[in-house]
Amino acid sequence: MPSLKDIKLTKLGAFVLDLSDQVLYRDADEVAIEPKVMALLLYLYKNRDRYVNIEELHREVWSDRIVSDTAVRSAVKKLRLILGDDDIANARYVKSVSKRGYKLVCEITPVDTLETNTQPAGNAPASDMLSETVPDPEPEPLPSAGPVQVEQPEAAPHAQGKLFNVLTILVTLIAVVIGWTKYDAITQFVLDSQVASVSEFEQLTEFNGEKYDLSVSMDGRYVAFTGRTSIDEDRQVYLLDRQNNKIRQLTYHANNAAFIQFAQNDKVIIYSDLVGNKTSVQLLPLTLSEPESGRITLIDGVVTVGDPSRGRHASELLLPILVDLESEMTLYALDLQTREYIRMLAPSDASEILFDVGLSPDKQKLALIKKIKGQFHALLFDLATKEETLMYSSKSALFGVKWQDNTALLIIGQGEIFRIDTLAGSYTKVIEDRGDVLRGFDTHDGKDIVLLQKEFSRAKRLYIEHQLTEQIEVSQIVNTAPQVVAMLYDEQSAEHRWVMHLQGGITTIGRMAMSTRETESYYSSDENIELLDVSYQAGGFLFKEGPKLAFYSFEHSQVQYITSSMETSSDAAFSADGGAIYYGVNVAGEWEIQSYDITSKVSNLLISGYRSIRPAGSGYIVAEPIDAQLFYLSDLTGPAKPLNYPIDFRYICRWYVRGDHIVWTAFDDRNTYLHKLNWRTGAHHVSADRFYSLFPSVAVDQAGEKVLALSVQLNDTSIATIKIDH
Repeated sequence: MPSLKDIKLTKLGAFVLDLSDQVLYRDADEVAIEPKVMALLLYLYKNRDRYVNIEELHREVWSDRIVSDTAVRSAVKKLRLILGDDDIANARYVKSVSKRGYKLVCEITPVDTLETNTQPAGNAPASDMLSETVPDPEPEPLPSAGPVQVEQPEAAPHAQGKLFNVLTILVTLIAVVIGWTKYDAITQFVLDSQVASVSEFEQLTEFNGEKYDLSVSMDGRYVAFTGRTSIDEDRQVYLLDRQNNKIRQLTYHANNAAFIQFAQNDKVIIYSDLVGNKTSVQLLPLTLSEPESGRITLIDGVVTVGDPSRGRHASELLLPILVDLESEMTLYALDLQTREYIRMLAPSDASEILFDVGLSPDKQKLALIKKIKGQFHALLFDLATKEETLMYSSKSALFGVKWQDNTALLIIGQGEIFRIDTLAGSYTKVIEDRGDVLRGFDTHDGKDIVLLQKEFSRAKRLYIEHQLTEQIEVSQIVNTAPQVVAMLYDEQSAEHRWVMHLQGGITTIGRMAMSTRETESYYSSDENIELLDVSYQAGGFLFKEGPKLAFYSFEHSQVQYITSSMETSSDAAFSADGGAIYYGVNVAGEWEIQSYDITSKVSNLLISGYRSIRPAGSGYIVAEPIDAQLFYLSDLTGPAKPLNYPIDFRYICRWYVRGDHIVWTAFDDRNTYLHKLNWRTGAHHVSADRFYSLFPSVAVDQAGEKVLALSVQLNDTSIATIKIDH
């Protein structure tokens, strides 16, 4: 293939591209095109023999800045508009194929010169032919006597026509140029004028207690929701009648009601309920005066149930379910009459988490919200063809999806609710949430939107230090701003803490002075960050950035990425001497522990068959991949001694080895459990507190005597509504 340096002009269908000057022509006239759109065209031309995916375009065309996938698609749309490629299904210039990307498909041939569309003589306008073939008459001689009066002749009709044509063409060209340059601004202005704000909502309830999930009846009159009014209560099921604004409590003995959905033509309510570490699915018949008296258990004993949605018929419910720890989150269809559930959709990746699902009104497609390797995706799944199409990707969280009609999706993310046209692939913001207070919504007709609106984007919080004795005792309370989302001990200074600070979508890791609350920043990212450990002996801190495991070096002020975004890794810990990082990684479906040398930046296999590891004395404590059972290894080749306790692998849980003790957390959404086990003697103690009072992502000091835990107040939530007519 010739390089860009070899060819100056090349013909792209009806256009000519000047590769050296980066100018696009049509009929020898320069076409107005934005620099990034031109860069996109050049890159597609350079790689015209293959499809280019969106990740490559991010890396190669937008390497100078971070933009969303929507911005890339918008540039493709602009390019198609310029090229007149308006039929995506039968693309003449830029073809797109799901999961493969974009490709330049027009006829491409090198040319020597720009060609103009000259008209044949036989087709020339009559006025032009007349001016060329008929000579001007000879002037008559002037009279010899009397004053000379010279009259200004009128412009010839054909000259006036030519002038008018020239002016018309000039005005048209100016309008076209202005149109191209102003098109986006005008379009954006129109779209922005239709965006609703949180201040326009109509409140259906006050900010009274926490509300977790909601569902709207098919006629829009009723709103079912789960929630509680106090941190000491368990979440129950409630029903709001929008006609009289009265709220009725439907359950009094739910353990921890979470997700909720109307079903069977709104005659029943389905909700998930968490008991210990197991989840059940319950049915409430609304025909009874006391629905809880007729409660039926549909599913029991599974690990997790996601947000349910209506199925293909009145008695069918779609449920994301994690059946056991050895399986993966899978979409099932539950028949409410037979109480049987069949598998509809299994994950294609071990790191894939299914968050939400919605069936299109015509029952032909599923809209899915997934998290894969730290990235959130909105996808379409065609039930007939079994094909999956990516519609949208984001580093920020996507909380839910609903169908507005058979071709349009409404998606709630951080700071907005937006609409995706599944045919055109276009993105339009519908509701702006600058305060980041929206966390759930539903609609019965695509226009009447009912939402959960929190009072604060992040609930008020404290960090509480506990003495790790038989009965944990509060020793210190650290008041912080809501932006501080994690806190670790500083092994060198009691007057400092390591913190994560989240604001405006940017997470910063820094060292905070306890006396002034001032923070010295070290590293910031717009991706999800999880701070794992800090070691002055190792010379840096260990963290996860999205799916990637990373180490920040104090000496070099640089980040070393230990794993890639394509690898599935567990947590990590520093070796006893601080020279290496131990971490678990899933290789071809099997877990193994690898050791990363901080100096050489090379990883080697440490031991197979385990998912997580910590140095302990002269040996190691390891955890099995499936049931998380703990074992002690005196060395890497000797027998494993069972400790007869499991830890909890869920991402907000933590585990530490401090001297002779293992300290770890587990939770069941009602309580957080703090365990302390002496791995030498087997002595074990567990303490429990409410989930929000003692959040599971605790930190333990080096001596193993103190635990630092986040304590969060309830975030009061209202139910609000707004009409969306576009």
